[in-house]
Amino acid sequence: MAKRSILQKVRIVFIALSVLCLIVAILFLRQFVTTDDTSSMTGPVYKGKVQYRVLLIASYNSQYYTFTPQIEGLRESFDPNGIDLDVVCMDAKKHSSAKDIEIFHDFFVQRVNLDKDYDGVMLADDEAVKFAMQYKDELFSDIPIVFYGVNNLTTAQMAVERYGMNGYYENDYLIDTIKLAMKLMPDRKKYYGIHDNSPAGIADMVQFNRLKRNSTNDYEFHEINVADMQFEKFEKKLQEIPKDAVVIYMTCFTDRDNNVHSTNEMTNIIVSNTNVPVLRNYLSGNIDGILASFGLDFTFLCKTAANDMINLLNGKPIGHEKLIVDSNNNNAEFDYSLLNKYGIDEKDLPENAVIFNKPLTFIDMYGNIFPTMGMIFLSMVFLLGAVYITVLLGKLSNQELMESKTELEKSQEKLRYQAEHDDFLDILNRRTAVDYLRDNLTIKNVYSILMIDIDNFKDVNETYGHQIADEILKYLSVTLERISAQRDWMIARYGGDEFLIMVPKEQLEEDSATINEILELFRTPIPVGDETIIMSCSVGISVSDGATLPDQHIINSEIAMYEAKLRGRNKAFKYSDEIKKKVREENKIKAKILEAFDNDGFFMLYQPQIDVKTKEVTGFEALVRMKAEGLYPNVFIPIIESSGWIGRLGRVTTELVIKQLAAWRDMGYTLKPVSINYSSNQLGDTGYVDFVKELLSRYNISGEYVEIEITEGLFLERTEQAERLFTQFKELGIKLLMDDFGTGYSSLGYLTYIPVDFVKVDKSFVDSYLVDGKEAFMQDVIRLVHDIDKQVIIEGVEEKWQFEKLRTYGADKIQGYYFSKPVKPEEAIVFDASDK
Repeated sequence: MAKRSILQKVRIVFIALSVLCLIVAILFLRQFVTTDDTSSMTGPVYKGKVQYRVLLIASYNSQYYTFTPQIEGLRESFDPNGIDLDVVCMDAKKHSSAKDIEIFHDFFVQRVNLDKDYDGVMLADDEAVKFAMQYKDELFSDIPIVFYGVNNLTTAQMAVERYGMNGYYENDYLIDTIKLAMKLMPDRKKYYGIHDNSPAGIADMVQFNRLKRNSTNDYEFHEINVADMQFEKFEKKLQEIPKDAVVIYMTCFTDRDNNVHSTNEMTNIIVSNTNVPVLRNYLSGNIDGILASFGLDFTFLCKTAANDMINLLNGKPIGHEKLIVDSNNNNAEFDYSLLNKYGIDEKDLPENAVIFNKPLTFIDMYGNIFPTMGMIFLSMVFLLGAVYITVLLGKLSNQELMESKTELEKSQEKLRYQAEHDDFLDILNRRTAVDYLRDNLTIKNVYSILMIDIDNFKDVNETYGHQIADEILKYLSVTLERISAQRDWMIARYGGDEFLIMVPKEQLEEDSATINEILELFRTPIPVGDETIIMSCSVGISVSDGATLPDQHIINSEIAMYEAKLRGRNKAFKYSDEIKKKVREENKIKAKILEAFDNDGFFMLYQPQIDVKTKEVTGFEALVRMKAEGLYPNVFIPIIESSGWIGRLGRVTTELVIKQLAAWRDMGYTLKPVSINYSSNQLGDTGYVDFVKELLSRYNISGEYVEIEITEGLFLERTEQAERLFTQFKELGIKLLMDDFGTGYSSLGYLTYIPVDFVKVDKSFVDSYLVDGKEAFMQDVIRLVHDIDKQVIIEGVEEKWQFEKLRTYGADKIQGYYFSKPVKPEEAIVFDASDK
C-alpha cells in the first residue's frame, strides 16, 4: 500500500512537471513571436532643464579613430543626466610644437570662457592633460577636471598628485597582444613590430624590445620604424617580411616627413604589402585585413569617466582612487575569415573575444525556438518517466544493497591509499617512499636516486599566486608520473616542490639521456591563461655503490641537488667525494664567518663617487671586508647569503657605516652621503628600518647622509612588503639607488614609477656600450634617465678616455679605479680627485 502511494505521488509530480514545461514552452513561443515596438536602442532621454555644461578638450581631431567611441561613451552618461557636452580639438597629432600649443592657448582664451559657460572639463589623451597642467592656474584653477586615455603614467600621476585632477591611465596591451599571438600561432617564431617616433610609438617600441630581451632564443623580434624611411622603402620592407612571421601593428601613423596617416590608410598599406597575420594592440573597429586587435573599450572607459564627472558636479565622491591605472575594460576583436585562413580555433580565443565577418549559422537563425522545443521535449520525458518510474524504483532497492557493501570496501581501500599518497599530487608521499626503498633495495641492487627541486618556485607563488603555482606543480607531477609508469620508476613527493625518483638497474651520470630528458621536461613552456611560464629544475644524483644504504643515498642526492643550485640551477649534479670536501671547506668558512660576527671581524672600505663636472667627491659606496686573511667578498658573501645570514651582515655593515659617519663628524670633516648595499634577501629582516632609525638617533646622524643601493630585481617585484620598505626609507630621508643597472632587466620603462633617486650603471654595461659604434646607446641611456628627473652614477670607470666620454655624454657621477679603489676611512674622507 505504501509503495502504491509513493508511485502515485511520483506520477503526479511527473505529470505536474510535464504540464509546467508545456506552459513555459508556450510563454517562450509567445515571447519569440511578439515584437516590442516600444523598445529603443538608445538610453532614456532627458527632457528637463540643462543641469550642467561640460567641455571636452581632445588632444587630436575628430577624425582620430577613437574619437567617435569616446563621444558615444560620454553621451551615454551625460545625456540622461541633463549635461551638455561641447568639444574643442587640439589636433596635436599634426600640431604639437611649443608654438602650436601657444597658438591653441590664445585661441582657447579668445573663444572659451570657462568661468561663465562651463561647470567641468574632460581631457582626452596626453597633450590635453599637459595643456591643462601648463595653464592650470590661468585657465583651470577652480573647475573639476577628469581625464582619460593618458599613455604616460608619469604624466597621469603628476596630473593627479600635483594638479588635483581625477582620471584614467591607458594601457596599450602590447605585451598581451604579442603573448596572445604566441599562444594562437606557436609555430610562428618571427615577430615584426611596426611603430613611429611618436610618444605612443616609442612607448610601444620600448615594450616590444623588453619582450625581445626576455623571450627565449626560439623567437626573433624585428623593428620597422616608419619614421626612418620613405613610404616606397616602407612598402618594400613590408614585402620582404617572411610568410612564417607575425606583424604587430603598433602606433605608426607619423612618417618621416611628419605626415599623419589615418588608421584605414596605414592599415591598407600594411595589409596590401604583407601576406602574414597582422595584429594590433589597439581596437581597430572591425577593419578588414587585421587578424586581431586587442585594446581598451573606449566607449566603456569614457562612460565611466563621465560618471566620475557627474559625481564631482553633484558634490559626491567618485567612489574609487583618483587615478585608475588598470580599468579592466579591454576587448579583443578577431576577423573570422582570417582565423580560418591561419587555422586558428575559436576555442583558443579569449573569453571576451568578438568575432566579426562571421557567417550566420543555423543556431544563429533558429536558436530562439530551441527553448520552446526543449520545454516540449522535457514535457514528453516527464510523461515517459511517469510510465517507467515503477520499474526503476524496483531495481533501485536491490542496487542499494549491493552498493552499501561495495562502498564499505572502497572506503577501506581509500583510507589505505590516502595514508600512502600525497593528498594534492596523488603520488607516493615521503614516508611511504622511504619505507619502500628500505624494504625493496639492498646494497647489492643497482639503481640511481634522483632528487628534483623546481628552481625559483617561490617566485612563481608570489608572482602568479598559489592557485597557478599548484596547477603547475600538478602538471609536472602528472608528466613525471606518466614517464615513471612507463619505465618502472618509483616517484614520490619529497617536499613542497621536491620530487624523489628511484631509477632501477641504471647508474646515471649528469649527462645521461634520462637526466637530460627530465631537465628538458621542466624547461618546456607551460601555458597559463594568456601567458607562458618557463620553469627549470635542479637535479641531484646518487648512485648505488655496493656499500651505501638507500637512506644515505637519499641524503646524498639532496646534497647534490643543492650543489646543482649553487652552480647556477637548471642542471644536474652527481654526488661525489668532491662534494664532501667542499662541504667541509664551506663549514670552515662558516665557522670563521660566525667568529667574525661575534668578534668584530668585519670592516668597511669606501670608494669615492666623483662629480663629473667639478671632480669633487660627492659621496662614497661602503664595501664590506673580513679581517680574516684570504676571505674575500666573492667567497664569504655567497656563503652568508646561502646560509641565511645576510640580514645579520646587513645590520653589521649599516652600524659600521653610521658609526664612521659620526666619527668623521666628530673629527670636524664635512660629511658626504655613504651608500650601503641592500640585498633582496634582507626583506625577511622586517625590523631593519627600525634598526636604522635607532642608529641614526643614537649617533645623531641625518638620514640624508645614508643611501641604500638596491638591485633592479627588487624594484620590479613591486611586492607590498618592498613598497612599504621603500616608503619607510623615504620617511627617514634616505635616498634610494638602483644598483647594477645593465645586468638584469635593464629597462628604462619602469624607471618612471619606481622610487629611485639615482641609477648606477654597471661596469659590464660600460664595457659593452662605451665602445666604437655603440656610444650613442650609452648617451641615450644617460639622457633618458635625466628626462625622468633621475641622476646617473657610472661604475667601473678605469681609463681617462672613459671619463672624458662620459663627461661629454652628461653623466652625473663617476665611480671606479680611474679615480680611486676602495680605501680605508681615513684615506677616503680626505681624498682629492682634482689632479686627475
